[in-house]
Amino acid sequence: MLRAAGALIVAAALFAPQSASAQLIEPAAPPKAELATTGNHSELVKTVPIVPTMGADDRVVMSLGPEQLKRIKRGDAMVASGEVQISTTCVEEGPRCQGSPYQFNPRISARIVLASSADADAPSIPLSETKSLRCKQRRPNRNHHCTLALPNVATTISDLGTLPCDPQACYVNMLLGAANKRAGDNDLIVIGGDRPDGSVAQDKGRLNLVQAREEGQAPSELSSSDLVNASLPLTEGKKEKRRVVHSIAISAPVKGEILAFDGSWTATVDQLPFNTFISTRVIVTDSPTSTDPSGIATSTVQFGGDATESNGFNCTQGPSGFASPCTSSKAGSIRITQDVIDQATGGPGTLYVNLVAAAKPLLAKRVKRSQQVLISPATGLRVLRYGV
Repeated sequence: MLRAAGALIVAAALFAPQSASAQLIEPAAPPKAELATTGNHSELVKTVPIVPTMGADDRVVMSLGPEQLKRIKRGDAMVASGEVQISTTCVEEGPRCQGSPYQFNPRISARIVLASSADADAPSIPLSETKSLRCKQRRPNRNHHCTLALPNVATTISDLGTLPCDPQACYVNMLLGAANKRAGDNDLIVIGGDRPDGSVAQDKGRLNLVQAREEGQAPSELSSSDLVNASLPLTEGKKEKRRVVHSIAISAPVKGEILAFDGSWTATVDQLPFNTFISTRVIVTDSPTSTDPSGIATSTVQFGGDATESNGFNCTQGPSGFASPCTSSKAGSIRITQDVIDQATGGPGTLYVNLVAAAKPLLAKRVKRSQQVLISPATGLRVLRYGV
């Protein structure tokens, strides 16, 4: 039936009148890479139970469904990345408490899988390594907030028969679990941050998948470990204290390109008489020193140039999950939505992927202008550029 219908359409076209200006329009080539992301407000749950045994009660905290993913083909490279912030809660009974008070230190674990549904127990295959850390709950070196970043890792689908799902009905899930052998029935961690009034602040992470077709070229890779700034101030205003840690230039970006990025750096607070909160984000902007999306980037990049959410952790001087020197990691993906044109010349423009950080003193009675968090490189910043 489909062939017959196609023959009728061709015949009708042959006998249709043609104008002098009629042109043969070539069908657009399918994209070489597709991006699916949970974007803003990605978290699906507010809390996850702490259980005695790791893996006994993992939860799906973010998910991409079949309506967001493309049909999987043999040879596809599934490049997954993501971030999540969790908070320990209930050091003592109070209005902000979620669940029961506890003093132990839960171990947090996160991973990304390709699955047959958005259920934690659904058949699945891994799309990332498992990342874990112990988020310290006891004062004075309490982390309170902890982050896990899952960097871009490619999994090539060489045999569709090994998939846990129908190629056009798959899910990509971020699974998260929390464990401590002393955990009770109502001990919880918060996905996001717990507020003093008992509410939960979310929009602190994302889940991303770049689906690169076999026929597409491999992405170009850019990297830098050069520091744009070597310290973070502690006495400036909320926005003024932000600093760029690493920056990578993206020359002549065009509509449809995908930028997948990850990186890390270290913060040192040993020289300070207090602990600090470290927050980070990744942006796409028009200057290597910009700490917010600006200029042409706000209208040519997905999410207005906000490439990740802002999230963070407490960097402590004593032993904890983030003990000084504290490693901060970021990971994500974002799409170019319009060709980037230099307004001054009319030619191709340049954008910058900037890793931005800020610091806030914790329980400090007095902070001097000379007191700063020191920055040093870890892995630096890496950008994978998928062309059209």
